[in-house]
Amino acid sequence: MQPLPRRVRFLAEESTNSFVHRLAETNGLGPQDLLSMLGAGDAPVPEPQFSEVHLNAAAHGRLAALAGCRTGVLEYVLPTLRRHPLPDPDGAPPRWDVPNPWEPAEDCLVRVCDLCALAKGARREAYAVSAASWRVCGRHRRWTDNLREDGVTCIPLAAVPEVFAAHGERVRLERRLGAGGRIAFADAFHIAVFWWNQDAQVPRTWAVRHGQLGLERGSGRRVAALVAYPEVVRLAGVLAARERRRLRGGSSRAQDADWLRGVQSVFSSWGLRGSFPMEPVLQWTARHSGPAGLPGPRPARGRHRRLGASGPHPQVLPGPALEAVTCLPWRLGEREEAPVHLWSVSSRV
Repeated sequence: MQPLPRRVRFLAEESTNSFVHRLAETNGLGPQDLLSMLGAGDAPVPEPQFSEVHLNAAAHGRLAALAGCRTGVLEYVLPTLRRHPLPDPDGAPPRWDVPNPWEPAEDCLVRVCDLCALAKGARREAYAVSAASWRVCGRHRRWTDNLREDGVTCIPLAAVPEVFAAHGERVRLERRLGAGGRIAFADAFHIAVFWWNQDAQVPRTWAVRHGQLGLERGSGRRVAALVAYPEVVRLAGVLAARERRRLRGGSSRAQDADWLRGVQSVFSSWGLRGSFPMEPVLQWTARHSGPAGLPGPRPARGRHRRLGASGPHPQVLPGPALEAVTCLPWRLGEREEAPVHLWSVSSRV
């Protein structure tokens, strides 16, 4: 199969459906026409913001040929090809499929930073595969999300530089700790989600950041992760430190008591007081407890000191959604009744 006359430049972590739409449009084709060149498939092709397209190995090879690149290159830049290939025996004929319904627990579709897309010559909105319903563009310091309304654009982070700085800290945490870093961030984010859902206490800086962004009223849920980002990243580091000590077998009741008091002190500096903010932390601690040295693999010693998955996180593959990684049960926007019994730090230690 010969390459199409016009090629498109790659966008990091782009969805397969978004790439197909861009490649087709650049060559004067409809996306359905291009997919018919890849193999069999009888589903209507949705717009990239609504669903993904899955390919089997043979169709993957055809798309690489049409795009004028090697299959390994395409697999590297399109994460769905490497994470969710259609299960087919070797030698199966080429085919494609549209998952119905789209499962956000696996991945989220988030618009690509418009400046990044423009720099790569993209003439339409492109969408990327993300572990959350938002992403941070480190090159242009912009926050992107998956809202599909017309006129919705990326959010510049110039007014909240601490959010961009926190993103750098998160990247370093996850590079240093590996899967354990991703777990710590997912759990820290869902501790913040607990506060947000209950609407009882949240750090006072969240309202300040929301005002600094200059967004319309009613955009609270859209920017929940954005305004909470610095606190979530700091909390992720605190959770990771406790988990590292536990997995090395060095955790004791006295050390846990000191750690909980330290967490409470951090929360107090954010304007959170009383037993309510500690409730999700204590639930997290209960899930990450066990006999010293027995819950899971000890973190490797050395320069990078990776922290693996363990305990309530038996296996974490690269790239899953935050909801699929965390051990905590609540989700953003799912308001529940307040817990019947809120523990206090003093009653636990």
